[in-house]
Amino acid sequence: MKFKLFLPIFFSMVLVACTGSPRSSAALPTVVLGGTGSTPAPTSIAGGSTAAGTVTASGVLVADQQAHMAFSLAGNVKLVNVVLGDQVQAGQTLVQLDDAVQQIELQQANLALQELSSPEAIANAKLAITTAQTNVTNAQIVLNNQQYWHNTALIQNYYANYVIAKANLDKAQTAYDNAHVGAYINNANEAAAYNSLYTAQQAYNTAQYYYSLYSQAPTQTQQDQAQANLDLANATLKNAQTYLAVLTGGTVPADATGTDLLKLEQARLTVQTAQASLDATRLIAPFSGEVASVTVSTGDYVSPGQVILVIGDVNHMHVETTDLSERDVPKVKLGQMATVSIKALNQAVSGKVSAISPLADSLGGDVVYKVTILLDTLPSNLRSGMSVDVQFNTSQ
Repeated sequence: MKFKLFLPIFFSMVLVACTGSPRSSAALPTVVLGGTGSTPAPTSIAGGSTAAGTVTASGVLVADQQAHMAFSLAGNVKLVNVVLGDQVQAGQTLVQLDDAVQQIELQQANLALQELSSPEAIANAKLAITTAQTNVTNAQIVLNNQQYWHNTALIQNYYANYVIAKANLDKAQTAYDNAHVGAYINNANEAAAYNSLYTAQQAYNTAQYYYSLYSQAPTQTQQDQAQANLDLANATLKNAQTYLAVLTGGTVPADATGTDLLKLEQARLTVQTAQASLDATRLIAPFSGEVASVTVSTGDYVSPGQVILVIGDVNHMHVETTDLSERDVPKVKLGQMATVSIKALNQAVSGKVSAISPLADSLGGDVVYKVTILLDTLPSNLRSGMSVDVQFNTSQ
């Protein structure tokens, strides 16, 4: 009995001694049967090489164009013109918001612009030109008189007017004094005497002013003021002529300015802004494709930037790899041939490498790069998002 018990105990001790302390076990290589011998199978978490001259990777089908659409303003949905799976054309209205306010704003802006370009506005612009031309002429005369103040004939003429006005004033003053006009005018004779004196005084003041003005050299300030008035009159005339040209379709200088022109341009910008606001109440298809998602219904309230519709160009798709390792990407070149196996369709198509991303991504701790492959043909029933396997022919 003791001998029988000893044997199990002995074998247990031998097993424990062979096992030793616990430690992590190394990965065992895969053994390939047949051929010349057993070789370890290469291990690669992200993509990998399956045979000499080839590199494999997983990927996904992606539409060449995909739009995630949202409104730039808030509002209530007035109309939804599409449903999931609809084929749409570029320029087609997909969803529309309530646009009553925007319609009114656009109408008001158009009315204001029409008023500024009406026949009445054109007539006023023509009148402004004639007025400005008269002002230019008068300002030029004043400046000339300032520059040629020593004109003897002119000075003598103003002096003669002054002498006559002084004599008339003296006569009127004498007649007024003889009429014995008191604090109040009591009869027609007193009224006539007062009126004559008042008129003579105004004429004297005017004659004295012009004689004084032209009988002595003007100051620099007076000359500067006269020149400034002429410059202003010329600028006003130019702006009036430009504004009329704008209203009548004439030639407009690139540096055109003026208050009236500014008002007209502001009115035009207001119309453009109102039109843009109205356009913003509609989601327009930027390209032809298929509706991939619609998340709103008529009457829903949407916020600015809220994605409510997605369309994709299902007739033009490409493949993007998802796990091509940093160890394998150097073997892949632009224009390189590739075979794409579409898992869902159990079908393989050929393609070419069109782009290799210079930026890395991370996948489960591995560094991977996205490579784009353009397919030579698009099988029927192909859908964006389908998974594929890509085999690159690196022997080229």
